[in-house]
Amino acid sequence: MTSMTETFRQALQNALAGRDTVSIRSTLIEKLERDPSKAEVSAANKAARRIAEDGDAVLISLLPDQAGANAYVPAARGAGRRASNYLTVDEKIIKDLPCRVALATEKWGALIDEGMRLTQQKIENDLMLSALLPGWKAEPRAEKRASRTTEAAAS
Repeated sequence: MTSMTETFRQALQNALAGRDTVSIRSTLIEKLERDPSKAEVSAANKAARRIAEDGDAVLISLLPDQAGANAYVPAARGAGRRASNYLTVDEKIIKDLPCRVALATEKWGALIDEGMRLTQQKIENDLMLSALLPGWKAEPRAEKRASRTTEAAAS
């Protein structure tokens, strides 16, 4: 007998085979054909984390308007402004929204770093954004790792 986490992992991987970006909760609802319990949502999120840890996709948090046609929008009041977790292999989403990445392996590091650099350039080149986000610095993962290594060696 397979565990709930393994069942949901297989369902998420099957959904990813057909689409570039999948909502964890929507996939769970499709699989169960009903609203999931808290334990089922937890198991599905654990399965999604394992998929991301394996490097097969990136776990990302998206608002419904950022997720596009496959967006999950909860029925609760005001839920259209809440982010949900998604698994994605869509390079455009990963690069455009690097600050929304929750979990990714080194396989995706260069793409996320490129997105961070592009985000920093957008902020620096836009007077309104730079005024709204003073001192905000998008530090690519590779550069952050290098600075941590340097700090650790110095201490």
